[in-house]
Amino acid sequence: MAINWFIIAAVVIGVILLVYILIKQNKKDRKKIEEELNYVSESEEAEIDNEKES
Repeated sequence: MAINWFIIAAVVIGVILLVYILIKQNKKDRKKIEEELNYVSESEEAEIDNEKES
């Protein structure tokens, strides 16, 4: 039984492409979550600043 290099190459390319897409999506999701976690509305920010001045 001969090794079918065409199928092996297609699978390897598919895996590499999948890993690239997943890493790219992970970076995008991480940035979005960091923005959500760091979000502070202006009113909350003003209250924090007033507490520092007191």
